[in-house]
Parts: sequence; structure tokens; C-alpha cells
Amino acid sequence: MKYLNSDLKVPLLDAIDKLTIIELKHERAENEENRKSIENETAFWKSVLDAYRKDGVPLNNEWITSMKEANGRLWDVEEAIRNAKKNKLSNEEVGKLAVQLRDLNDERVAKRAKMAEALGTDFFDTGEQIAAETPYKLPLHETIDRLTITALKLERLKGNKNYPSFEREYAFYSKVVDAFRKDGVEVKDKWIADMKAANGRVWDRESAIRQGREQEFGLEEMGRRTLELRDIQMQERIPAKNKVAFAIGAPFYEVKTKANHEQ
Repeated sequence: MKYLNSDLKVPLLDAIDKLTIIELKHERAENEENRKSIENETAFWKSVLDAYRKDGVPLNNEWITSMKEANGRLWDVEEAIRNAKKNKLSNEEVGKLAVQLRDLNDERVAKRAKMAEALGTDFFDTGEQIAAETPYKLPLHETIDRLTITALKLERLKGNKNYPSFEREYAFYSKVVDAFRKDGVEVKDKWIADMKAANGRVWDRESAIRQGREQEFGLEEMGRRTLELRDIQMQERIPAKNKVAFAIGAPFYEVKTKANHEQ
């Protein structure tokens, strides 16, 4: 299908993904401290999907069910990793969980690919004129996260068959950042630099796991890297995102999912 995303809606499959994740947080990790943020975020993602429906975009409810099932399975493994220290798991045991997590994520990516093929568009095509009203754009803290991840792809994956798609994605999120500036939001260069640094460190720790190199490094080393990765996520990446969200008074922020004994 041909779709011009001139009002910078969150790309449809990302919106579906995010909605199912926040629904899982509502069911499994909501508490009084984060309840309002989860409510606001749930309402936002539902509004994005409703906007696509109003535009006549075919939205198969089975996709939402399928994505939530996939993310639920990922959650279960991630929770086991989150509780690794509490449950005194060895690095080798954590390494096995990391491999399981990667394989489940590969299944999730394959599901998304089938949905993308059915839709026939990536929703990054904005046309030449951006709409004056852009209420369905990705929140700034999430936008900077996506922008910096894509910037890293452009720097590190030259020659990749998907490189043109990375370029389209980077151009799209650059327009979203510009839209926030037009809304009067001061987007600080430091926010982008800090997020890119955190995501670069995440990339470095994830690479061996993502590339299926457990036979080269061994499960114990994979487990050690996975625990380091979790620390970077909790201590650097999520705080970098929330620094932006809190600075601009965003209606929701990145809700941390803590180990059970910390909740």
C-alpha cells in the first residue's frame, strides 16, 4: 500500500509492539509509583492505532495478539535474567537464558517481517510537506533513542543489505526531532550524545549474543556480558531516556522493570 506519513505517526508495527509491551507492564509490573505513566502510555499507543484505523490502514487484531504473545515469552526470560543475582544463577546459566532470549527475539522479528510484508510499507515516507499537527509522533525520549540507534547502524553496518532502510529511518526520526523543535521544545545536543553513548555500549555488549557467537566465547562469558548489559540498560540507557522525558514534562517515561525483590 502507498501511505504518506505526513503527520509523523509512530510507524505502525512499532506502535503495536509498544502497546503490547505496556499492556504487559500493566499486568505484571504496575505499582502505585508508575501507574499514571503506564495509563498515559497505554492511552497514547491506542490513540496511534486508532489514527491508523481512521486513515483506512488495515490493522489485523491478530497481529496485536501475536505480538503480545511473543513479547510475553520474551518477558519471562528477561525476568529470569533480572532475577539472576537474587536466584544465584551462575554465569553459564545466565548465558543459556541469553541464547534463549536471542532465539525468541529472532522469532519475534520474523513475525514482524511477515506483518511488514502484508502491509507493503514501512511508514517512513512522509512526503514533502509535514502536517502542522503531529500529535501521534513518537515521544521525544523514545525518538532520541531510535535516532541514535539508527545512527549507530549507519556507522557500523555499511554494506548491510538493509542500509537504505536505515537511511530512511534516520531521516524519519530526524524529522520527528525537528517537529519537536517547531513545537518549541529545546532539544539539547547533550541528550543525543548521552543516548548515543549508552546505546553504543549496549551494542558492544549485545553483539556477541546477537551474532550467535556462544560457541566462540562460551556460555559463561555470554552470561557475564548479559549481566553487564543489564547494568548498562538500568544505569545508563534508561536514565538517559528519562532525563529527557522529565526535562520536557512528558506524560509518560520509561518504567523500569526491577528484579522481584526490588519491586
